[in-house]
Amino acid sequence: MLKSLHIRILSLCLMMVIALAAAAQRPMITDRLNSSGQVTVDAPKELAQRNNADLGKQQQSTSKDKKVKEKDKKKTEEEKLNELDEDDNNKKEETKKDEEKKKKEEVTVKKPKRQHTSQQTIESHSVGFRIQAYSDNNHKTAKAAAQQRARDIAMKFPQYRSYITYKAPSWRLRIGDFKSRQEAQAALQRIKSVYPKFAREMVIVRDRINIWSND
Repeated sequence: MLKSLHIRILSLCLMMVIALAAAAQRPMITDRLNSSGQVTVDAPKELAQRNNADLGKQQQSTSKDKKVKEKDKKKTEEEKLNELDEDDNNKKEETKKDEEKKKKEEVTVKKPKRQHTSQQTIESHSVGFRIQAYSDNNHKTAKAAAQQRARDIAMKFPQYRSYITYKAPSWRLRIGDFKSRQEAQAALQRIKSVYPKFAREMVIVRDRINIWSND
């Protein structure tokens, strides 16, 4: 009986020594020995508080990262919207420029050509140049053909006067009152481009021209 008690006391002492040694090596952990000889290890309050603090920091960091991501996402969406708005504005400006260009072209096209009127008067005569657009000696058809060609050219070029004359044995159609050969040549090229079928017949000739009041 005494021997058994003695052994039990020694075992208990040995376990206490081991527990003290473990406590000395890990001062942050508290050992508690229960009545059955088992050791229960409890974390100290300081360790629990530190763990809670670390957990709180992690949660704060996660929440902060989430906010940053949401902010970046919101910023990205705003940038995309701004880019779309900028593209829309650029398209609107391009459309506006195109419309203005078309209007300008329409105005240029619709700009009335200079035409002679009955109110214009001949101030003088001078030696200049005209375009001979037709000449034929067929006494049956020449006059009507000259008149028809004069009407055709006047429809496209009302700024140039037409002169139909008869000098035996031919009827002739001459166009314009040009002071220089360069003016006559420019007009000839324009008329030829519109009436290429008349091109071979058309020539520049020196003639007595009229100087009109508003020329």
